[in-house]
Amino acid sequence: MEERFNFTVSRADTFPRVDERTDLKYHDKNVIHYDFSGVDDEVATGEIRCMCESLSQVGLQTEVRAGEDQSLLIFVRAAAELLSTEIYKSRVKDWLYSITKTQPQVDKKSKAQAAKFTFEAESLLCVYHLVTFSRENGGAGITPEFGRWENVKAVFPIHNEPANRQLLRHLSKRFFLTKDDLDQIRDLFGSKVAFYFAYMQTYLLFLSFPSVTGILAWAFLPKYSLIYAIITLVGCTMFLEYWKIVQADLSIRWDVKGVGSLKANRPKYRYEKVVVDSAGRPKHYYPKWKSFSRQSLQIPFFALCLVVLGVIITGVFALEILVSEAYQGPYQSYLEYVPTLILAAALPYINSLLEDAASWLAEFENHRTHDHHEMSVTQKLFVLSFIVNYLPILLTAFVYVPLGNQIVPWLGSQLPGTLGDKLDKHFFQKDPDRLRNEVIALTLTGQLSDMFEEMVVPYAMHRIRSWYHAYKSYRSHQASFNAVSPDDPMEKSFLRRVRRQASLPSYNVQDDISEMVIQFGYLALFSPVWPLVSVGFFINNWIELRSDFLKICIEHQRPHPTRTDGIGPWIHSLDALTWLGSISTAAIVHMFGTETGWSNTILGHTLGGVSWWSLPITIFVSEHIFLVLRAVVRFILQSVGSEEVRKERNERYVRRRKYMDELEAANRAKEMLDVGAVQRRKSVRMADSDIFWTKQVERGSSAETGVSLIKALGRDETLVLDKKDN
Repeated sequence: MEERFNFTVSRADTFPRVDERTDLKYHDKNVIHYDFSGVDDEVATGEIRCMCESLSQVGLQTEVRAGEDQSLLIFVRAAAELLSTEIYKSRVKDWLYSITKTQPQVDKKSKAQAAKFTFEAESLLCVYHLVTFSRENGGAGITPEFGRWENVKAVFPIHNEPANRQLLRHLSKRFFLTKDDLDQIRDLFGSKVAFYFAYMQTYLLFLSFPSVTGILAWAFLPKYSLIYAIITLVGCTMFLEYWKIVQADLSIRWDVKGVGSLKANRPKYRYEKVVVDSAGRPKHYYPKWKSFSRQSLQIPFFALCLVVLGVIITGVFALEILVSEAYQGPYQSYLEYVPTLILAAALPYINSLLEDAASWLAEFENHRTHDHHEMSVTQKLFVLSFIVNYLPILLTAFVYVPLGNQIVPWLGSQLPGTLGDKLDKHFFQKDPDRLRNEVIALTLTGQLSDMFEEMVVPYAMHRIRSWYHAYKSYRSHQASFNAVSPDDPMEKSFLRRVRRQASLPSYNVQDDISEMVIQFGYLALFSPVWPLVSVGFFINNWIELRSDFLKICIEHQRPHPTRTDGIGPWIHSLDALTWLGSISTAAIVHMFGTETGWSNTILGHTLGGVSWWSLPITIFVSEHIFLVLRAVVRFILQSVGSEEVRKERNERYVRRRKYMDELEAANRAKEMLDVGAVQRRKSVRMADSDIFWTKQVERGSSAETGVSLIKALGRDETLVLDKKDN
C-alpha cells in the first residue's frame, strides 16, 4: 500500500511561535550557506576543509549541518573571550578615528564590561567581520560568491525570532515610533536599517501636514492652486532640513558619526599593485585615469537609457492620447487609461532590470570601498528612476499641453478610417484634467504594485519553493541528507528554520529607501496637480512602516548590522528633488493654474494669459525664492539644534574642563614644596648664566622691591608738585 505524504508548509516555517531551544543565543553566531551542487566531490571536500581551517585560525568555532538539496550549513560562533576582545578593539578603533569621544579602558575588567553592555547588532557585526574580512584585517577572508568562495551563497546571522515577535507586537500598537523604538530596531538590525525606519517615521510625520492641507485645498481651493503649491514647497523644504538634523542627532546617539572613515577595501576591488606610503602603510594602487575612464561610461549609459525609455514612454503616451482624443470606437472611456495603467504596473519591473544594469556598471567602475560603490549605484538608480517615473507626467505637462494642437491631429490622421475620424486641429480641445489623471494613475497603481511585489510575491514564492523542496524530497530516489545524517530531535525545529532562512533572499535596504525617495519626488514635483496624493502616501507609508519590519523578519535573511551615519547619498537626491520641485510646481501652476481660472492665481492677474515668454521668469523667481527659503530654514533649525548635539557639546565641555582641572591640580601640587626643594630651586636660579635673573632670588624680594619703588617714586612726585606750588 502506497504511503501518503503531506506537502503542506506549516506556519512554523514562516514565523515560528515556539523555540525548542530556550537557551539559544543569537548575538555570537553566523551561518555560512555552502552549495556544492555544481562542483565535484573532491573540490567540495577541499573547499570545506579550507573553510573550516580558515575559520579556526581566527578563533571561531564551527559546526556543520546538512542544508537543503546539495548544500551545507556551517554554523560559526565566536567564544565569549574572543567576542569581548573584538568588541573592545572595535571601540578602540572608533575612539582613534574620533567616532566616539571616550577612550576605552585597557584592563581586562573593562573588556568584560564592554562585552556585557553591548547590543546584539554590535556583536553580530564583529562576528561577521571575523568571517569576511581579509586575513590582513584579521578575518578568515570568506567572501560569498567571489573568488575561491564562489560556492558560498551567503553569510548571514540567524533571526532572533522571539525578539522579532516582541518588537513587532510593540510596533503594531504604536501610531508613531519613538527614539526608544528606533533604538530597539538598531539593536536588532544595525544602524543602516534603523536609519531607514527613522527616515520613514520622520517622513510619515511630515506627510500628516500636506495630507491636511491637501484635503483643504481639494475642498476649498481651485485646481493647480498657487497657495497650495507654496505651502507644499515650504513643507518639503522644512522636512528635508529637519531630517538632516534628525540624521545627525541619531548618528551621535548611536555612536556612528563619521563611521565612513573606518571602511575597509571591498573584496571585489581590483588593484594593480601595493605601494607603501611615507608613513609605512601599504596601500592598494589603481590608476586614477582608469577609474575616471570607467566612470565616464555612465554618460553614454544614461543617454542610452534616456533614449530607450523615452521611446517606450513616449509611445505609451502617444497611444493614450490617440485613444482618448482621436479614437471614436467602442469602449473608448475604458481604453483611455489602459496604457498608463500598464506602464505603471510595469514600472517596478523596469526599475528592477535597470537596477541590475546600474549595479553591473558600478561594479565595473571598480570602487575601493563599499560606501563609494553604494554611492555610485545610488546616483545611477536616482537618474534612472527619475526618467522612468516622472517622464510620463513631464510629457503630459510640457508636451501635450503646449503642442497638443499639432500632435493630436497628426496622431488622428494615422488612424485607419474604420477606427476613427481624422481630426482637424480646430476641433481639438485640450483636456485640463489629463495631467491630474496621469498623476493619479501612476501614483496609485505604483503604490499598489510595489506593495504586491514586496509582500505578496515573495511570500507566494517562498510557499511554492517550500512545497517544491518537500515534493522533490519525496519523489527523489537518491539518498537524502536526512537519511545519511538525520537531525537531532532537539535540533530539528531549529535547523528547519535556519534552512528556510538560507533559502531566502538577502535584504537590501537601498530598495526601500529608493521607493520612498521616488514617492517624495511625486509630492515635491507634482503636488499642485492632485492635492490628495499626499493622503494616499500617508496611508501607504503608515502600513509600510509596519509591513517592512515584518518583511525583513519573514521574507528575507537577517541583514548584516552594517554601520552608517545616515541614509547615504540619497540625501543629495532629496535635495535635488526639492530644488526641482520649486521649478516644476511653478511651471505647472503658471501653465495650468492660469488656464483653469485667471482669477485664481497671482500670475493670472499679472500676465493676463498663459505666456510662454513669461514662463522662464516664473521659474527664475520661484527657484530663487526657494534658495532663500532653504537658507532661512537651515539657519533657524541649525540655530535651534538638537538634543543630542547639545548633549555632545556639554559632554565635550565637561571633558575639557575635567582635563584642565586635573592639570591645575597637578600644578598646584608642585607648588607645595618642602624646604629642601625651595633651597634647590634657589641654588639653580643663583647659578643662572643670565645675571639679570639673579638679583631677587629670595622669596618675596620682588614684591618688596616693587613696594619700595612705588614709595620712592611717589615721594619724588610729591616733592616736585610742592616746588611748583611754591
